[in-house]
Amino acid sequence: MAQQKGKLVFFLPISILILNELIRTFLRPIYGQRRYGLLSEILGWLPNFLGSISLMSIAIVIVIIIQGSSDKPLSRKYKVLILFAATLIGLTGFILHEMSQKGTGLIFDISDIYATVAGIFFGAPLFYFMLLNKKDE
Repeated sequence: MAQQKGKLVFFLPISILILNELIRTFLRPIYGQRRYGLLSEILGWLPNFLGSISLMSIAIVIVIIIQGSSDKPLSRKYKVLILFAATLIGLTGFILHEMSQKGTGLIFDISDIYATVAGIFFGAPLFYFMLLNKKDE
């Protein structure tokens, strides 16, 4: 079962990134107009949320690859360290990217920052349940 879970996790980041691009390329140009109200608002911040979750799922895949390439399993301490590093990199990188959009023609929106933070903090429990859950150790 753990082997099958490991294989399925490899598709998680790419699936999220493909969904993110489909939203940005096809859905937002059509339904991102103000007349669509709440749908427009959700499509505005959803790519930030999904981008943050994809970063955390990439961290999960990195840990699985490291564990698979070594005879010795990765300790819980190193998994937690990778979780904190991915969280810090995600929060810093995505928020700085959002803030640097001012004056570039892209739209700076505080709801995008909220979505980024929510995505990182939604991805952290995903990381925990996939890699740090006591049942798997």
